Amino acid sequence: MTGEPYLIPPVTNTVEGEITLPGSKSIALRQLAMAALSKGATRISGIPPCDDTDAMLDCIRALGLSVSTSATEVVIEGTMERTSDVRLDARMSGASTRLLIGLAALRSGTTYIDGHPSLRVRTNAPLFNVLKEHGCNIISADGGLPATIKGPIVPPETLTIDGSLSSQYITALLVAAPYFANGHQRISITGSLVSKPYIDITLNEMAKRGVDASWQSASVLQVPAGDYLPGDAVVEGDATAASYFAALATLHGGDVTLSNLGANTRQGDYQFMEIMQQLGARVERTDNTTRIVGPEQLRPLAEIDMNPMPDAALTLITLAPLLPGGGYITGLSSLHHKECDRLECPAAQYRLLGIEAVTSDASINVRQTAPEQIRPHILETYHDHR
Repeated sequence: MTGEPYLIPPVTNTVEGEITLPGSKSIALRQLAMAALSKGATRISGIPPCDDTDAMLDCIRALGLSVSTSATEVVIEGTMERTSDVRLDARMSGASTRLLIGLAALRSGTTYIDGHPSLRVRTNAPLFNVLKEHGCNIISADGGLPATIKGPIVPPETLTIDGSLSSQYITALLVAAPYFANGHQRISITGSLVSKPYIDITLNEMAKRGVDASWQSASVLQVPAGDYLPGDAVVEGDATAASYFAALATLHGGDVTLSNLGANTRQGDYQFMEIMQQLGARVERTDNTTRIVGPEQLRPLAEIDMNPMPDAALTLITLAPLLPGGGYITGLSSLHHKECDRLECPAAQYRLLGIEAVTSDASINVRQTAPEQIRPHILETYHDHR
């Protein structure tokens, strides 16, 4: 750990108020990638100011587009340049990396992609393998960054990709697929698909931009040829960020209203609200808002599978020692392959705090611990934004 510790004061008052969430990073990155492919000007509001979106905007500029920003919106004009050689820095953004790899597969010029050392250890092998099989020349050590990609892809009628490690590989293909040469592209997913809600987010955002890709079966997607429409787009509040405020309200008997996220969302992490209800919270939803009222007494939580919402799993892991009976959380195998090992790293920090945490390949069992029994400790964040 470097630098001075960041000290967080304990919660001493009731957690209450109205919160405008930062925009969904997942949705923002998808909208930015589609804007890079559309013809004309795209005006996007609600993009969260963070390193991942900043990195994506810089990469879009490097791909030849004009980008102008204000406090409330981003305007992207032009379309991706496809023939020159470009160098892209994805910084620490895994989602941006995969989307950029999909864009690179459409280019005849050479695309060099690199990022922070923490990003270099994250594999892109399943996506690279598909692209290499179908016309792309890729230079990469063990499927990681840095990587050099030269397309364009020449896909068969059906592309087949392993979905057991990350849904981001499928999203990368989905976003680029309307511009493949086939006309109508099928994507067949093998393995046990993780994080399906993130693919549903991609389909929903594509539809907003005029491309109606869809599930043909539980493992096959169909993507029509077409162009993403320019125009206006709005990024709703981030459901993973919402989990933090929902957890605080639930844990401390608070009353929090989220002003820009509601029942209309397709974000899988919004299911976290159902977990808060299991713990005793009252959750009131409109199409675009959510109110969480914490209980007077927390209820025990049965074993729970977080496979559909792995990012929100960290919020639940954080709550676990303060819940009646602790928490046994499963469906976590994908957490090993994030910016850090998001299963073993929290467990290691818990043990330093005096909290018993037992892990398996896909689960963590955290013992209930009274706050006064938790030992002082400066937490290591592992350069991971979660």
